Amino acid sequence: MKTKDSRSSWIAFGLFYATLLLIVSVLDTVNAIFTLRLFMTQLGLITFGVGVFAATALVMPNLSATRSILLAFTVGILTIIPAVLMGLGRIPGLWPQYFYIALGMAAGSILTFFSLWYASRITNQADQKSSDLENK
Repeated sequence: MKTKDSRSSWIAFGLFYATLLLIVSVLDTVNAIFTLRLFMTQLGLITFGVGVFAATALVMPNLSATRSILLAFTVGILTIIPAVLMGLGRIPGLWPQYFYIALGMAAGSILTFFSLWYASRITNQADQKSSDLENK
């Protein structure tokens, strides 16, 4: 049962990646800005972002929704959203403003992610010590 669920999760993951590539391809083509260099940059950003999701799924397969949304927000705002925004063409002054805001939001999100992760480790260790004392 677990193998079947895992397989469908990875299929959905692949569809997510393919959909993102389709979106940026369509945006580039519709806005008449499609170049190989731009597309490769977008491909790299999306691949890196989706790769972080894949690596996290392998390292932490039972990640809670509370923490995973923080990680998804951080990765999305720093990699996937800029790749999609590139498909809109040149917007004067967009990138400095975007990254001032995005870096601040991502920093808060990733710090919260690691704080929750560390707090759960402390709680788990304390619970384990108390159960060890009860067993003695």
